[in-house]
Amino acid sequence: MLDPITREVINSSLLAYADEMTNNFWRTSYSYMNYEMRDYAVGLVDQNGGIITQSRQTHPAFTADLGFVVSAAIKELGDEVIEEGDVIVSNDPVSQGQHLNNVVVFAPLILDGQPFAYACVRAHWQDVGGGAIGSGATNSTEIFQEGIQLNAIKVHRKSVPDRSILRIIRDNSRFPELVLGDLGAQISACAIGLRRMRELVNKFGREQVEQAIHEGWDMSERAARNALQTIPQGEYRAASFLDDDGVEFGKPVPIAVRVEVRADRMVIDFSDIADQVKGSLNSGYYGGAMNVARIAFKCLTTPRLPSNEGCFRPLEVICPPGKLLHAVPPAALGDWAVPFPTVLDTVFRALADAIPDRIPAATRGDARGIIVVGLSQARRKFFGLHLPHIGGHGARPTSDAPAPRCAIQQGDMYGVPVEVNESKSPVIIEKYELRQDSGGAGKFRGGLGTETVAYLRVDSQVQNKMIRSRCPPWGLRGGGNGAGNESFVIKPDGTQEQVPRTDRHPLPAGDRVRMLTGGGGGYGPPFEREPEQVRLDVLSGFVSMQAARDDYGVVLDPLTMQIDAAATRDARGQQPSAGAA
Repeated sequence: MLDPITREVINSSLLAYADEMTNNFWRTSYSYMNYEMRDYAVGLVDQNGGIITQSRQTHPAFTADLGFVVSAAIKELGDEVIEEGDVIVSNDPVSQGQHLNNVVVFAPLILDGQPFAYACVRAHWQDVGGGAIGSGATNSTEIFQEGIQLNAIKVHRKSVPDRSILRIIRDNSRFPELVLGDLGAQISACAIGLRRMRELVNKFGREQVEQAIHEGWDMSERAARNALQTIPQGEYRAASFLDDDGVEFGKPVPIAVRVEVRADRMVIDFSDIADQVKGSLNSGYYGGAMNVARIAFKCLTTPRLPSNEGCFRPLEVICPPGKLLHAVPPAALGDWAVPFPTVLDTVFRALADAIPDRIPAATRGDARGIIVVGLSQARRKFFGLHLPHIGGHGARPTSDAPAPRCAIQQGDMYGVPVEVNESKSPVIIEKYELRQDSGGAGKFRGGLGTETVAYLRVDSQVQNKMIRSRCPPWGLRGGGNGAGNESFVIKPDGTQEQVPRTDRHPLPAGDRVRMLTGGGGGYGPPFEREPEQVRLDVLSGFVSMQAARDDYGVVLDPLTMQIDAAATRDARGQQPSAGAA
């Protein structure tokens, strides 16, 4: 066994290298999807596809899944030799199981003539072709409609760029400068990781580095197994649903999960989830069932440890082929991540009675929102604008929900600042504020959604990706439901029309688009909330006076904004305390 100090120095160094790669890519990337929203994954993978470590700034939706892409690409290359200076790209829908915009770039560290490890960066490319601006159309029905597929393609051979491949990539994107710029940033970040790993091997030797990696995996595995001991053994189930798949409108997509906790293992079973759908909500096994199960398992067992292969050894994932989270080709995958928040909410709901002190109420259950796209005639360039899609998370067993966040699997993913959006698109954002009364009532209040109103200066189209409007974010332990997601177009005369899930809703210049993101569920009976806290919520604009009375049984004087104690007792059905006047 390696001495513990050396082991920690090596593993901490590897983690620092991944973080350094991330910072380099973040600073040099071209698309706001990466430098603002930070929609990327960075990590180091061994020669067999095992996750050595993953950057702490990696988007949580990509929890330890880079290795699946790398190992499949190596297999695809077959007898083709991987050499020093090679750079490989892949967005293979089978091994990755995500939309084609997510492109993994990786490069080998060659030791003794063979790959020892790979430095990897996945980034969201702004557009890879297909039928919708930005790719990944809501109403696509097969992967071939969603853009170019790049399966284990060498873009550099022995450090020499393949200009034919680069032209193919350039000519299949509506935003070629952004895509090629991001590709260059990914390659540069990989180069940093390779240089740092070579320095580490030169300092400690190959044998000690390998030993430190494997001992680090063993330690993470022990931590995960110890955490499982805190969850009562048993079988747990929960169900929910999504509105529809974007093609068969009004037909709900059922979400059902089974979680089995054993002494040394957790089984997450998606056998009863919906079959793969005609629309683009599908995902492949590794990007879907395996990925979302790993996110849930990591949250429940080792949330504070860096992701590596050992963290997931006690996890077993079941999902038969042909299911929503294990779709088979040529299924459309454009909105692959949209079901994830609802699936995660449902996994956690299954465990709500087993570990009630650790499970929050449901989130707004959406991962996307509204995108405004079009062609700017003045600039002769396409544009794509993501309205800020943060919303409510669920209340905790001991506290109110946090301020609005992105989807549950997106962690603290950043929104695009209003000023950046307006500088890059012919859109003016007129309103961006908290959505009053959207959080579920409870002893602890659910998080608020937001309201955004944007004015269109040119003819555009709305891509409405919102999915969770009919299955409200549920409360727990007597808490109320949060508000659902909604979207509208406001005509110049002030009339409103609801926008369906679509990629091609016309939006003439002068119209406005209004997006209302949902709130989170509440936790505990609302009448147990301290009246003074309700009063402060009203003063802050989180809760209206009407909701304070109806949902919380707290009555305020409209002039002084003080609590009317007698009226509040009546509203809550309480008796006056002894000695009260």
